[in-house]
Amino acid sequence: MNKLLKIALVGFLLYPIFIMAQQKKAAKNTTQYTFSEMWIWEYKDGSGNKALMAIYREPVLNYWLLTPDDAGFRSTDEMSLWFILKPDGEVLQAFQEEGKSRNKKLVRHRLFPEKKTRLPGYWRGTGKTRYFGDTFSGFPEMKGMEYEVSYEKTNDKTAFFLAKAKVDGCMLSLFNDLDIDAKLPIRFPKDIPGDFIPLSEYTVFPAGSVQYGFKYISHTEYNIDLSEYMEVW
Repeated sequence: MNKLLKIALVGFLLYPIFIMAQQKKAAKNTTQYTFSEMWIWEYKDGSGNKALMAIYREPVLNYWLLTPDDAGFRSTDEMSLWFILKPDGEVLQAFQEEGKSRNKKLVRHRLFPEKKTRLPGYWRGTGKTRYFGDTFSGFPEMKGMEYEVSYEKTNDKTAFFLAKAKVDGCMLSLFNDLDIDAKLPIRFPKDIPGDFIPLSEYTVFPAGSVQYGFKYISHTEYNIDLSEYMEVW
């Protein structure tokens, strides 16, 4: 009897993992995606004005969705409709050309995220903590740990607040490396593990400063159906 109870208990504990694996398998085999979270940061632009950068997330597959108006790159990229960032390094770009065929088209790009397991030695924890976010939509606040970063051959001074989270942020930090017009207005650090989410940065250098801070996560619904797009290369 005890043996049967142990087997039942193990099965009960493993069932959610099995369900999640099945959900991931089904999601990967579909052409339809629903991005149900929106992550929002506030930053100061080159003129010192405050602006928001909003990025969508699909939590089952850990995909990120960037749209020109929400993510803040409409001024540099007028043709792109959206980008999907996958944790394996694949980037899907949807666009429409003006004055030509109005068909919606799809292009695939490739980035090469590295699986880092720890922060570099020049990231030094200060022991200070701070909470970011807002609980109005049911998501908890995120606890940030402060780190000071020093760079060789410069006098730049940087302080970050990072939080550990069950996400993969590597592709957000690498996106601006693509040789395309679209660029995120916030450049996240590329030398940290993907499960560290940058909540804020304050960098002072001779020509100015970089400042941004995480605002909150909210529920949303943004649907993408890849079957509506023609892959061109």
